[in-house]
Amino acid sequence: MSESCTDKYSFINTAEFFEICFHCLTFLEVPIHIFVGYLILFRTPKRMGNVKWFMFNVHFWSALLDVTLSLLVILYMLFPAAAGYALGLFTIIGMDLALQTTVVVIEIGMTVLSILVLFENRYTFLAASSNFWIRARRIFIGFCYVVACTYFIPFNFMVPDQSLAGPSVIQRLRTLRCFYSGPIFVLTQDATVVAWTTAVKLLAEFTFIIALVILTFLNIVKKNKVASLSKNTMALQKKFFVSITIQTAIPIAVIIVPLIYCAYSLAYEFYMSTIAMLLIHEPYRNVLFRWGKAERQSRTMSISIARSFNNSTMH
Repeated sequence: MSESCTDKYSFINTAEFFEICFHCLTFLEVPIHIFVGYLILFRTPKRMGNVKWFMFNVHFWSALLDVTLSLLVILYMLFPAAAGYALGLFTIIGMDLALQTTVVVIEIGMTVLSILVLFENRYTFLAASSNFWIRARRIFIGFCYVVACTYFIPFNFMVPDQSLAGPSVIQRLRTLRCFYSGPIFVLTQDATVVAWTTAVKLLAEFTFIIALVILTFLNIVKKNKVASLSKNTMALQKKFFVSITIQTAIPIAVIIVPLIYCAYSLAYEFYMSTIAMLLIHEPYRNVLFRWGKAERQSRTMSISIARSFNNSTMH
């Protein structure tokens, strides 16, 4: 390490600290996941029996993803480069890092897909689904599973020569060795294709999920108005639907939204640090808001001139 790095940073290995934190998280989350799985399987009321396995499917993939990220893989990302390193048990047993990345991506895809399938079940069960959708839904869902399991595999063949790609990342991130001195794995030197493919896939899936949520909710409201079902049944269905919406909003907010942002920023090289710089540093903030203030003053002046002109012509 250079003297400047020694002066600015402590000798704490951030990767080791990162790994310890995630191991501690594993000890907390595993018992909770097991307990929740038990509740879903053995304590779900009979009136919810038709949705029990769909809820367990969401829980299973969410729990597996948590354990993978906190124990099996533990991805240490060197963003904004498409690089990093895995610190988990898979690395200890010698699993290829590209394969570990693919495992994480597949599990994320299956987690998203489990949410999609859950809402599709609610839509099919509660809404007046067309005969076409009833026939086509299995083909559509099967296609989604194939895409989730295979779309990232071709990127394994784009992994560059690590002896050349590693130094390139170190040169790009000049202060990297000030806080991380471990090995580096570079997935790709040009992340544009990976970022765009991932972003389009996620946006398509969540557009479909949002459409299902809206259509199901509108159908519940419609049935409530025409009283095609008892008030008690409709109240229970509405309450349950709101509950699973809130439940699935958590992994969306914690995992999926950051992934979409990462894909977008890698594709366009537009980072939140740019926005933070504009808002935090006073000189830049003053310029930014001065422009906004000048624009508002210009609009106000234009309106005042127009009103004056109208008044003069009327008189």
